[in-house]
Amino acid sequence: MSNDSDDARLDLLFQALADPNRRRVLALLRESGEMRVGDIASAFEMSLNGVSKHLKVLEKAGLVVRRREGTAHLLSVDWKALGPMVEWLDVARTFWGNRLEALAVYVEQENEDDEE
Repeated sequence: MSNDSDDARLDLLFQALADPNRRRVLALLRESGEMRVGDIASAFEMSLNGVSKHLKVLEKAGLVVRRREGTAHLLSVDWKALGPMVEWLDVARTFWGNRLEALAVYVEQENEDDEE
């Protein structure tokens, strides 16, 4: 059973990933490994401030980590942060997989009964 902090963590992850711009940031970082904030911003048709707001959401969710090198801020993805979401999805997949399997068995039995 989940607790409030688990639910809050999942909420942050799902909210962070709900926006296509933030998913695009993660895709850029996946391809590059690590990028400067300005380089990320140059890939978008929005202001640096707008991109920074998206980065803060990703950082708050733990999906992006920031490292300072002199005056540069370098960002990378922490894929381990997706762990709680993956666990939640595994539980949901198992639950619905079992339900659908039971439904298939039921429908098959009903079809056999109708043929008799």
